[in-house]
This record gives sequence, C-alpha cells and structure tokens, in this order.
Amino acid sequence: MPRNKLIYVGVLVVAASALLYIGGQIIRTIEWFLPWAAGAGVALILMGLFVEMRKSGKPKPIVNDAAATETQPSAQAQEKL
Repeated sequence: MPRNKLIYVGVLVVAASALLYIGGQIIRTIEWFLPWAAGAGVALILMGLFVEMRKSGKPKPIVNDAAATETQPSAQAQEKL
C-alpha cells in the first residue's frame, strides 16, 4: 500500500468509479429482465402462500398422548400385588 494518503485516496476513487461504470453497463444490458424477475418472485410468493394455506386446512392426525406416556409398573409394585 502506498504511504502517501493522496495516492491511496486516488486509487480508491479510480477503483470505485470503475466498478460503478461496470455495474451501470451490466444494469443497462439486463434492465429488460428486471420486471420479469420481480414478477416471477411475486408469483413464487403467491404460490407458496397458497400451498401453506392448503396445508393448514388439512386435518392433522391426533396422537394419543396417554398411550405414549403410560408407564409400566415397577418390579417392586408387581411383587406387592
């Protein structure tokens, strides 16, 4: 890196302007595509919302918690019976 601050700032200004110019050229070549990409994004969001609404409308299976949490009697309790 250069020790002189003017050279350092000059290099930064030249690099920034070159990158901005390249970005502008890229945007100019693809600007026709941007509305279509935004439309495709909105369509995907709407389709995702529709799928989620259909999922939440379906009944969910009921899990029998009593059967899952029922414990077996211990060996000592069986001996007392």
